[in-house]
Amino acid sequence: MQAFREMVKGWLGKSILALIVLLLAVTGVEMYFAGGGKDVAAKVNGTEILQPQVDELVERQRQQLLAQENADPSSLDMTRLRKDVLGGIISRELLVQQASKDGYLVSDATVYKLIREVPAFQENGRFSQERYEQVLRQNGENPVAYPAKAKRELSYSLLIAGLSQSGFVTSNEVERLSILDNQRRDVHIAIVPAARYLAGITVSDDEVKKFYEANPARFTTRETVALEYISLKRDDFLAAATPSEDDLKERFEEKVKANAANEQRQAQHILITVDAKTKDADALKKVQDIEKRARAGEDFAALAKEFSQDPGSVATGGDLGYAGRGQFVPEFEKVLFDLKAGEISAPVKTQYGYHLIKLNAVQKPDALDYAALRPQLLSEARESAADELFAEQVDKLDAAVYESADLKEPAEKFGRPILNTMPFTQEGDTVGLAADSKVVATAFSDELLRDGRNSPHQQLADGSVVWIRVASHSPARLMPLAEVTADVRNGLLVDRAREKAKAVADSAIKSLSEGKTLAAVAGEAGLQWQDFAAASRRTPIPVPDAVQMAYRLPRPAEGKISADSFAQGASWVLVAVSKVEEGKSTLDGQINQLRNAMSENRSQLEFQDYTRSLREGGKVVVNARSSQSQD
Repeated sequence: MQAFREMVKGWLGKSILALIVLLLAVTGVEMYFAGGGKDVAAKVNGTEILQPQVDELVERQRQQLLAQENADPSSLDMTRLRKDVLGGIISRELLVQQASKDGYLVSDATVYKLIREVPAFQENGRFSQERYEQVLRQNGENPVAYPAKAKRELSYSLLIAGLSQSGFVTSNEVERLSILDNQRRDVHIAIVPAARYLAGITVSDDEVKKFYEANPARFTTRETVALEYISLKRDDFLAAATPSEDDLKERFEEKVKANAANEQRQAQHILITVDAKTKDADALKKVQDIEKRARAGEDFAALAKEFSQDPGSVATGGDLGYAGRGQFVPEFEKVLFDLKAGEISAPVKTQYGYHLIKLNAVQKPDALDYAALRPQLLSEARESAADELFAEQVDKLDAAVYESADLKEPAEKFGRPILNTMPFTQEGDTVGLAADSKVVATAFSDELLRDGRNSPHQQLADGSVVWIRVASHSPARLMPLAEVTADVRNGLLVDRAREKAKAVADSAIKSLSEGKTLAAVAGEAGLQWQDFAAASRRTPIPVPDAVQMAYRLPRPAEGKISADSFAQGASWVLVAVSKVEEGKSTLDGQINQLRNAMSENRSQLEFQDYTRSLREGGKVVVNARSSQSQD
């Protein structure tokens, strides 16, 4: 167990437990890869990724980004976000599949031990079966199926852990990096502004017309719609949810029954596997021989260490720790919970082979107190009642909206206001209804645009429900030439002035490469150099990207100057290097720390390359809608 935990230290995280907790952060991970007649966002080597769950993850990411301090909703690129989320899910599935192909396996015993150590499943520092089931159900998980899902995640993590340890950096590389980092260069910068050449340029009406006709897409407005809608939230019904005392007592009795079955059992087991090398009969004979020795009084832990083939528990004498119902495969669990303390089972056949189980102790749950639980029972009952009232109201509004020609009558009948959105395109928006891809797709559907219908209810990521109707529609249109003539003319003027500025910059670079001095080139081209002697990589040169270009330039030959240029707005920036002063290493005993950091960085790059190779070598198909946000 300790070795297993050590394997996932480093940039992946300090504990394998984080991978189990991650399952709770993304509700229903397995649903991404489930079939059934829903929209499929992509297929990864035949495994389906469903669009609704991709949309939900996109919405969660969006909300997290907007919750950050000083977040600017207008700067959020939803197309980029959708691409990144779907790309991440695809990469993850490729890695999960590869982990299975490469034989990365985790035993059931290891999974159960790690689950019991997850803080979210504990009360007062001890694993709680009730807490385990409660947390999982709140996150839409099946407590019985969850260990298998966690096992899949842990197998995947083993592959990631191995990749994370693949990168290494030598001490010489670290020293060389330090020397390069401390290098100094004499840097010279000059700006060639396009505005200098505008006065000598003219653009005819014919040229404007030709550019307009050759680029119709640049002058075509986007199709937009604005919506009116009715919104309904479940929390609107909490005030009306008033459960009776009898309701609370009935809930309490259900908890008492569940608690009574919530005992923990501490057991050991010995596993003899059935595989290609071991026949079923031979495995059974072997476990029966071990059973005889155990019943004769031999130490069960010693027998487990000698014979058990479960890698997750053999080192601890087959110890499985305390576990409740729902944590083992059915055949194993049935026998375990039929045993009495101190008893040893007959051989138990499961999909893994034959088990011998010894029950050591039974831990009964504490009795429940109604008064102490009443606040929780009241909250749960109110939530449940609100759910029922909400669902009932959604059904009624659905029928009313379907039968109505608009939203006015249903809104008045149910006392709901009609709300409105700003116009938006098929790309959606970063806030409001237009941030929901399902709503956007419905808004631009034929049923709403062509037929003028009200939509069925649309459920949003926050659980609320809306009914939408198109309030206004602006089709895409080609703006007339007269409307854009001034913009086209100005654009052509700037483009041509920029070309002249680039020609001047190119001529200056050529002159410098031929051996002319900075002063001579400045006189020829009308430039003014800004000089930065002995500039480091961190010198605050006022022109963005100039330092990066200066340090990408080759070392100048004797008597020559290295130079290049880059565009900045409508101007060109000339960057020249006349001298390079070699740096010195300043690590002073920090070489190991830097080497570790560089090794981790290299591991991440290699991991990205590995994932990219899996994608290039696999069959990944993205559907039409999702491909809008995928490369």
